[in-house]
Amino acid sequence: MLTRVPAWYNIQTLMSNEQKNNDWKERELGALWVKKSVTGTQYMTGHIELKDANGKVQLVIFKNKSKYNEDGSIANDRAPDFQVYKSESREEQQASREEATQEKATAPASTDEETLF
Repeated sequence: MLTRVPAWYNIQTLMSNEQKNNDWKERELGALWVKKSVTGTQYMTGHIELKDANGKVQLVIFKNKSKYNEDGSIANDRAPDFQVYKSESREEQQASREEATQEKATAPASTDEETLF
């Protein structure tokens, strides 16, 4: 027994939908996930892959706090809603912390005469 196929369901429709999905897949640059920090700040993390560069670039994206006033109204219409930063790996973060600690330990003690502010 053959099942009758709806008139709108034809091979061209199926092929055009598949083509659209393939077009979007080819244009995809990466993915983002919404997360919340321990202090309650929402942010996004994810990656983009730049075909012309060296593979994936890890990102972290924060809502632009300076765009809004304390009451939630917009302070600056031209300010971006989100700010995108290159994310550091855990190893890079640890190396940065160690470097900062070493610089602080080797920095000469300041005197009142050297204080700028």
